[in-house]
Amino acid sequence: MSALSPVVDDVVARAGFVLDELDVRPAGRRLVVRVTVDSPDVPGVEDGPTGGVDLDAVAELSRDVSAAVDARESEDPAVRDALAGAYTLEVTTPGTDRPLTEPRHWRRAWLRRVAVTLAGGEAVTGRVGGVVVPDEGPATVTLAVGKALRTVALDEVTRAIVEVEFKPAPDAEVEALRAARRDSEEEQ
Repeated sequence: MSALSPVVDDVVARAGFVLDELDVRPAGRRLVVRVTVDSPDVPGVEDGPTGGVDLDAVAELSRDVSAAVDARESEDPAVRDALAGAYTLEVTTPGTDRPLTEPRHWRRAWLRRVAVTLAGGEAVTGRVGGVVVPDEGPATVTLAVGKALRTVALDEVTRAIVEVEFKPAPDAEVEALRAARRDSEEEQ
C-alpha cells in the first residue's frame, strides 16, 4: 500500500480533494483498492452545514486515479508488487457514519448533531461548533448541548459520529455556536 500512496495522493490533491483513507484488501483472487476522499472546504461562520462531495467530480477522479495507478504499475516494480495482478478500484466519499477522528472531520461537521463518547464513558449529544487547534495543548471543539455550550478536548473523545437529522437545527443553538466561533476566531 505504501507504494500506492504517493501516486494516489498526488492525483487526489491535483483534483482538489483530501485523501481521507487508502485501503487495499484482498477480495478473492483480486485486490480491492478503496480510495476515500473528502472536500477540503470548511464552512464559514455564516454557512450552514456542508453538503456532500460532487459525485461527477468523484467519477472523474476515479478515472484519473485508475489511469495513474495503471501507468505507474507498468513502470514501477513496487506498485506492481503491491497490486500483484488484478484489482478493483473503488473511489468513494466518507459516509455520515464516518467517525470524527481528526480536527478536519470536526470542522466539516459544522452545525451537525453528533453523538460523542468521552474517555470516562460519558455520552454527550450536541451540535458541532468551532474547532480550535492551538500550537500547544489539545485541539478542542465547542458543542451546543441543550441550552449550554461545552468545550471538549478532542483527545478525550473515544468515539464520535454525526447523527442524521430531518429537521433544521434550532436557531438558538446555531446563533450561539456562530457567536462563540466568531469570538474564538477574533482571539486567534
